[in-house]
Amino acid sequence: MRKIPFLSWALFDFAETVFSANIISVFFPLWIINTLGGSSYHYSVVYSLSVFISIFLGIITGKFADERGYKDLFFKFAVLSVIFFLFTLYFIDSLIAALSIFFVMNLFYQQSLIFYNSLLYDISTEKERGFISGVGVGIGYIGGVVSLLISNYLADSPSQTFLITAFIFTFFAIPSVIFVRSKKKEKFFRINIREIFRDKPFFLFILAVLLLTDAAHGLIIFMSIYLNKVMLFSQDQIVNIIALAGIFAIICAPAVGFLLHKVSPVRFFQFVFLGWFLAFLALLLSDRFTIYIVAVVFGMLLSSLWTTMRVVLISISPEHQLTTRFAFMALSERMASIVSPLIWGGVVFVLGEKAFSYKVATFILSIFPLLGFFVYRMFLRST
Repeated sequence: MRKIPFLSWALFDFAETVFSANIISVFFPLWIINTLGGSSYHYSVVYSLSVFISIFLGIITGKFADERGYKDLFFKFAVLSVIFFLFTLYFIDSLIAALSIFFVMNLFYQQSLIFYNSLLYDISTEKERGFISGVGVGIGYIGGVVSLLISNYLADSPSQTFLITAFIFTFFAIPSVIFVRSKKKEKFFRINIREIFRDKPFFLFILAVLLLTDAAHGLIIFMSIYLNKVMLFSQDQIVNIIALAGIFAIICAPAVGFLLHKVSPVRFFQFVFLGWFLAFLALLLSDRFTIYIVAVVFGMLLSSLWTTMRVVLISISPEHQLTTRFAFMALSERMASIVSPLIWGGVVFVLGEKAFSYKVATFILSIFPLLGFFVYRMFLRST
């Protein structure tokens, strides 16, 4: 195992989770709304548009990088661009400028994730791949927690928060820029997007991922609401439950990665689908005591999902098409992050704001990983 490239690659999981937590989820949208006079509408439109464009841009740039062997260069350019715009935020004090910078910065951030995932192939052997992926996921969860705490307690203003975030992101991202390299290509391949579309097993896998990540994104977005409205937990109790899930996600990720060294990742992944279905049913049947056990299970399932998914994609994809195919998987994940809020919101809108509505919405979300399991079984039979 080449330790320096491996550690450098894994540390970027820390950096990208810092960006996701501090910029996308918490401090930037609060700054837009509470300080610059914007609204959640402004933020959601800019965010959605940048993600939409980045995914299709990722397919184009991924194809070019795969064909020419430039994916590490594209990755480094994207990361350095994110660093530049993060530091730029410190000097911004207008709504339009902030949204404009965020739009471009998020484009580069989303691009960096596509190339980052595909570089897992280049810095690992087949036997190491699962463990390295798991370590990255575990480090990423640590990054999310640590960065939120540091930024929240050390910063006295949004500008200071962005400056702290920029330094943390830079510190943990730079090693990947310096030490992560693509494998040298012995020959170049032309990639035909139409041929990828005709790859039935690949698109069965992508459909299964969409169904599973739809449930995962639903849990991430609405778990706190469910705990408050259905189980009547306070904010402090909700934070404790989510933190418990996060702790077990950190612990479980490298353990799952080690397991993938012993078993087939492609075969193992089917049990993750069933685990998610059963966990949602357990959530519906849980009480104020057993919910802590359910939280532990969900933490383990989250890390299992993110650890295994990219290893499976690498194992079923031609080496010279990895980045292009990761762009398609990113498209699937982003679609899932849109579908689950629409389903949840639609159910609650129709049935009204009451505990029964949230239970119905949760039950509907539980169906998606079960459907994903059957689609994944079709994928297994087709390979």
